[in-house]
Order: sequence, then structure tokens, then C-alpha cells
Amino acid sequence: MMPKELCFVTSNKNKAKEAEEILGLPVQNIEKDIPEIQSMDLNKVVEEKAQEAYKLVNKPLFVEDVGVYVEAWNGFPGPFTRYLYDCGGAELFVRMMNTEKNRNVVAKVAIGFHDGKQVHALMGEIKGVIAGEVKGSHGWGWDPIFIPQGYDKTFSELGPEIKNRISHRRAALQKFKKFLETYL
Repeated sequence: MMPKELCFVTSNKNKAKEAEEILGLPVQNIEKDIPEIQSMDLNKVVEEKAQEAYKLVNKPLFVEDVGVYVEAWNGFPGPFTRYLYDCGGAELFVRMMNTEKNRNVVAKVAIGFHDGKQVHALMGEIKGVIAGEVKGSHGWGWDPIFIPQGYDKTFSELGPEIKNRISHRRAALQKFKKFLETYL
């Protein structure tokens, strides 16, 4: 039986809103910035993050972490995408990619669900390329520079309806929802 409401520990209201829309369930956003371990392994990052969040909240919850893996940079920045974004936003990412011919990336999101006893991790991903410039007026984060495979517009240009239908977050949240249906 699905819970009436899920606790999502994140300091990013946009993530909570997307999760609620994709899952079709109420999501209680617990706004806490959880410390993250430094690792290129997104699953390890989210597992530790879920453990730390549970210590603060003390009830079943989920967390997530996102990474953008640039093929030409051997997967960097991966889980460190947020730090790159915090230093200069999407514009910095575009400037850093300007000398690269290979603009292929994989966006990944890991969800960590802590049930009170253990952490369950689920992953979603989508392939794409980094745009040559910031484009679009919808979305947040790197939405204005990520062009999903099979499209010629950024997530920001495509808008939330299309993004929420095809995104890496959608893939992970669909797995999470199926997990909850069978687990609970």
C-alpha cells in the first residue's frame, strides 16, 4: 500500500515539486541541506546522504543526488555538478565546454530511500548534449543547457511537461514508485 505522503529531504524546492508531479503523490519537503561525502560514485553519495538525513528526521524519507557526466572529461563533474553550478551557473558550464567537440553527457539521479532500517538506492539517467549557449525560460539549474537525446531543444525550452515525461528524475522516480508499491 502506497503511503499517503512521502518525506523528501532536500533544500531544493524545485526537486520536491518535480517529485510530487511525477509521482502523483503528496511530498512533504523537509528543507535541510545534508552534507555529502566526496565521491564520484553517485550511489555511495546518496546512501550516505540518506543515512545523515534519517539521523535528523528520524522517519522514513528519501533524498536524491544528481550528476552530469561529461564524456570528454571522463565523467567529470559527475556528482560535483552542484559545486560547478554554484561557482558560475549554467554559463560557466557552457564556457568550459566551448573548446570541446564532444559535448555528450549523461545526466544521472540517484534516489536513496531510508525505511528506518536500511537505505535502498535507485538510479535514473538520460543521455544528451550540452548546448552552445543558455537557452529557454523554464526550469532551473542546468535545464537551460541540457539537450536530451532525440530532441533539439534544452529542457528549459521544452518546458516542465516534456521534461517531467522524459527526464532522469522521471526514470528514477518511476523505479522508486514501483519499489514502494512492492515493498510497502
